[in-house]
Amino acid sequence: MLAMLAQAETAPFKPVQQARTPQEASPPPLYKDLGKLHYSVTTRSPRAQAFFDQGLRLLFAFNHAEAARAFHAAQQADPQCAMCHWGEALVLGPNINAPMFPEAMAPAFAAAERAAAAANTASPVEQALVRAVNKRYAAQPPADRAPLDQAYAAGMTEAAHSFPNDDMVQVLFAESLMDLSPWNYWEAGGARPKGRTQEMVDALERVLERNPSHPGAIHYYIHAMEASTHPEKALPYARQLAQQIPGAGHIVHMPSHIYYRVGLYKDALQSNIDAIAIDEKYFSGASSDPVYKGAYYPHNIHFAMVSALMGGDGKATLRATQRLEQSISSEQLRAIPPMQPVRAAPYFAHVQFSSPETLLALPAPAEEFVLLRAMWHYARAVGFARKGMWDDSQREVDSIAAIEQKADFKPLTDWGVPGPDIVHTARLVAAGKLAEAKGELPSAITLFTQAVAAQDALPYTEPPYWYYPVRQSLGAALLKAGKLDEAEAAFRASFAKTPSNGWALRGLLEVYEKRGDKAAAAATRKRFAATWLGPKEGPELARL
Repeated sequence: MLAMLAQAETAPFKPVQQARTPQEASPPPLYKDLGKLHYSVTTRSPRAQAFFDQGLRLLFAFNHAEAARAFHAAQQADPQCAMCHWGEALVLGPNINAPMFPEAMAPAFAAAERAAAAANTASPVEQALVRAVNKRYAAQPPADRAPLDQAYAAGMTEAAHSFPNDDMVQVLFAESLMDLSPWNYWEAGGARPKGRTQEMVDALERVLERNPSHPGAIHYYIHAMEASTHPEKALPYARQLAQQIPGAGHIVHMPSHIYYRVGLYKDALQSNIDAIAIDEKYFSGASSDPVYKGAYYPHNIHFAMVSALMGGDGKATLRATQRLEQSISSEQLRAIPPMQPVRAAPYFAHVQFSSPETLLALPAPAEEFVLLRAMWHYARAVGFARKGMWDDSQREVDSIAAIEQKADFKPLTDWGVPGPDIVHTARLVAAGKLAEAKGELPSAITLFTQAVAAQDALPYTEPPYWYYPVRQSLGAALLKAGKLDEAEAAFRASFAKTPSNGWALRGLLEVYEKRGDKAAAAATRKRFAATWLGPKEGPELARL
């Protein structure tokens, strides 16, 4: 999901304007629930230091607009504090979830210039950070800012080599490398690091070895490892992240990226329930940046929904579905096209847990939202198939195919969302479910096999673009066809991306029961009971 947010954050942002007197802009409060992270900077003003620390905590919590407010308040307390200007310059720049906003270019350059002008009395490490951030911006920024990002990473590389024991320098160095290829750190499959990923991981692991509670290091390490083949390496740190900055919703949410990847769906659900409550408390007392409220907050709800879904908790899934529908308006979808996959998620929830009648009663989205429209047809195709209305189901599959072939996906693909590939996957799964419902198992197996390949080709994001591992549907069809060995292999393969997947465990249990393998069945039944959040009997095979 956050890979998609990297695109979603380009529209509704307005950088903090440079108010020069308290009358022009009142400072934010000094929040009491953002933890104790402290980095001493050159200033004689305790108030400037306090706001600097707040800005740093909010930077690591990815509330960049609120961080900018804090850094600006620090400048008001001490205009000669170089690092207070540095902080504003830093947070107005790109990050792994956002490119450089055009409106932020001039303010960022100006803040970097002010930092440089004040740096003569700063410490050597502060001067190194100021030099690096000045390489990030230009008075006349080029259309392609990649050279500036490379220059900033080079500056941070130099700073990291000069100050190997400074945790913040090392964390910011790692972030500068992440910004060079956001959400693209591993080769396909997640086993081999790309580019400078190993440097990034090594820097973060060095910090965590000596300071295992550093919130910035933990946050970035989660992002570094979640798409790898070893997300569990981040689990011990994820466990303690929320308590480091407990008043920041995104920080409280972040452990769920690892919980979900290692199959701890109940923990992932609870992290997001907590994050939603924290964000709503924050919104009630602050004028939130539209990006944070319009993208990060729905991300928490979306993540709660998919965590509950994978855990089998239908009631929690459908509660989150209602909330998600309310949190994203048509206006937001027009302004931020990559929110379409998020807004489409309720259709998936209803397919897993609602009756055919509910599926067929879902209101049609506007035709302009092509991805939503395709997923609406997908839900209807499944609904008709479950009612035994084969011709109607086929018409819905054909409607998905028409969208796949004729729709204009450019508003999505321009923002990095693989709209055609998601719709292609939906068509194959819908056709497979129809064939399975009709008892045409060879056709269903072929279609699900094709859908598995289509799903595997989708780029990594969390939550995933496709809401469940299609291998479990393939396994169910193979099981019905009496192909027990192949069914077992399909169910087991689904665990690679969704460990402790109760849906697949339910299918695996039936494989062992049909074989008469009592020991394997007992072990699987125990695993299922430990992970499944829904009714004891588990899902019907047809729901896999």
